[in-house]
Amino acid sequence: MSTAPQIEHVHYDETCPIMDRDQIDTLILGDVGDTDTSLVRELFDLFSNESAAKLEALPAVCEKGDLLELRNIVHFIVGSACHLGLVRLAAFYRAIERAVDEQQLTDITEVAAPILREFELAREAFREDFNF
Repeated sequence: MSTAPQIEHVHYDETCPIMDRDQIDTLILGDVGDTDTSLVRELFDLFSNESAAKLEALPAVCEKGDLLELRNIVHFIVGSACHLGLVRLAAFYRAIERAVDEQQLTDITEVAAPILREFELAREAFREDFNF
């Protein structure tokens, strides 16, 4: 059974892996022989802290049905997730943006849990892969 989150009317490739380590190695670590992960840790901590701060408002945003603010929150996270190789998180959040833009996702009262869950799964996978 897939661990990929699902929200009605939000369509993305659920078979996408949580992380693309090759992307991280290429964009951040550079040379194949470079084993210093201090920059990776710094970028991950920045991503994690800033994104978590944005996501604190998510339950209230969803309860109010504020589609624009939901879109702003997930949009904020997408770019950094891409750069860190958190491909499934980025794909899921982009699909949420698209569903909001196309007015397919209109009832957001139940979407906070899967959004937060995928964020936590992505952070756990990253920490585990880099032994943070």
